[in-house]
Amino acid sequence: MSATAAEVVRFLEETGRLEALVSAPGGDPGRIALTGVSGDVGAGPGDLAWRRAPVASAADATAGLLICAGPAPQDEPAAGRVVAVCAAPRLAMAEVLDRFFSELGGDRDPVYAEPELAETVARNQSWVRNATVGPRVKIAQHVVIGCSGMGYERDADGRLVGFPQLGGVVLEADVDVAAHASVQRGALRDTVVRRGAKIGPHVNVGHNADIGEDVLVAGHAQLGGGCRLGARVVVWQSATIANGVSVGDDAVIGMGACLRKNVGPGETWAGNPARRLR
Repeated sequence: MSATAAEVVRFLEETGRLEALVSAPGGDPGRIALTGVSGDVGAGPGDLAWRRAPVASAADATAGLLICAGPAPQDEPAAGRVVAVCAAPRLAMAEVLDRFFSELGGDRDPVYAEPELAETVARNQSWVRNATVGPRVKIAQHVVIGCSGMGYERDADGRLVGFPQLGGVVLEADVDVAAHASVQRGALRDTVVRRGAKIGPHVNVGHNADIGEDVLVAGHAQLGGGCRLGARVVVWQSATIANGVSVGDDAVIGMGACLRKNVGPGETWAGNPARRLR
């Protein structure tokens, strides 16, 4: 399904979400055809994008809450851009996606660099969808890759409204995923597990997580949505990393740690709540 920016704006007005509309030069909502969805980083012509940051002006190529992007000349990157400033922007985005782009949430067949891996996945009774799988990847028994993440917002009545999960999962080369682990698909962009990373048994990788090269995540660890692990990070058994937390290169997160703060490169953190060890 596709829509024009004008249709999206009208829907936001009808639902009471729209607070303001800001247009860059050439930003005619009626002439902007929306054919895809993206995060604010990397959004291109025809994309509906979302960002939490406040709006200064539509001339800011990435600022805004709901951004409708039309074709733009090379020397005018903000031309044709419409920014809808919304109350409860994440809820507004969830409602717009459900109304206009719900079909994008359907499951897609995986793409394997080595097609024979599909036979191993089936033999191991694993479930892989919405994923791009690189060479020499190992997927063990009862693994789930590409399932929807826990994306929800509360409406004015306190009810949970699902935030559609439209992204995918990228497993780069030489990744290992052990038995009973799960890797959730992203919301508006992909969850990424980078080259050489090892995901242990019963680990959960939340949506939009970015797991760095040669990371080791031991069994039963829980990685929250949007967390970032740098290269060669080690996360020991049963540790929990909260949503959106960043961990620098070569850091170590101890067994059972409950991490809610960003961690610098090479640091070691442990405990509940986790704290840095000297």
